[in-house]
Amino acid sequence: MSQPIHIVTRFDGTGGTENHASALFQLLAGKRAVTLWADRPGEAARRYAATPIISFSGQRPEGGILIILGTQLESGIWLEYARVRRLVVICDLFSLERIFSLLALLDRPSLPVAELVFVSQTLKNAVGLPGIVCPPLIDLDRFHPSRRIPASAFRIGRHSRDDPWKHHPEDVSLYRMLAWRGHQVRIMGGECLRPFVADTPVIDLLKIDEEDAADFVANLDCFFYRTAPGKPAASGRAVMEALASGTPVVASPAGGYAEWIEPGINGFIVNNQEEAFERIVELAGNPEKARCLSENARASAQRICGAASLANYLDWLDA
Repeated sequence: MSQPIHIVTRFDGTGGTENHASALFQLLAGKRAVTLWADRPGEAARRYAATPIISFSGQRPEGGILIILGTQLESGIWLEYARVRRLVVICDLFSLERIFSLLALLDRPSLPVAELVFVSQTLKNAVGLPGIVCPPLIDLDRFHPSRRIPASAFRIGRHSRDDPWKHHPEDVSLYRMLAWRGHQVRIMGGECLRPFVADTPVIDLLKIDEEDAADFVANLDCFFYRTAPGKPAASGRAVMEALASGTPVVASPAGGYAEWIEPGINGFIVNNQEEAFERIVELAGNPEKARCLSENARASAQRICGAASLANYLDWLDA
């Protein structure tokens, strides 16, 4: 009889970790009994239909394979009673301190040695420990160019968790310059920027999940992404969603997502404000170039997230 799989994570809102956990649960659910657990109760856990761990009532992971997704897990008595055959830790945040603290927490006689999964080669290299790199878990049928609706204005935007560190200090001035040129700027998860763009009403700031993410990203002509200095993204799930939707990406090099960008093929890597502005304006002024990058973006997502790489990863998890 097959053993169960337990996926445990912290549900803090709507973001990459939560969506990663949900996607992994859905992919594994067809293979064997899988439970999605929240390490503590909350509204976000309910939204994702995750079962909160309540140690003393017996509502906890036990037996089989334990997958800990993310590095925010806090110590709990349930770890002593898990009695799992295999322990997998998926590292998805660029915080070496958190990663090593979690591994120290899990180093106990009641648990097997943790096997590590990294969401990018960049993160794996930074940590310097053995492990595998997982493919982005993106639904290529949902994030698809067919959702695109043509528009007269060139549309630049991004979506992410609504947190100031997700944005670079120079982003607002870039958005202003683009808006002044007549381009449409849309930021989902941009409420934190509102105090800084009150005098530029043409910049559209949306709450996170105000629109369906697949519709939102497919209806951009350019996906722009960079984070605050010193806050690199370990992966950048939203970047792959954009590529899958056929949306060319202009992004900074500070993140695991840079591994997916082929400059001049499916997007551009930019090192400063001037380069970012020039590349976006170049795309806006060259529809044929934009169309070519769009086709290549979709093809690169199919190659990176396709059935073969996904099947290999799921088989490894289920071993």
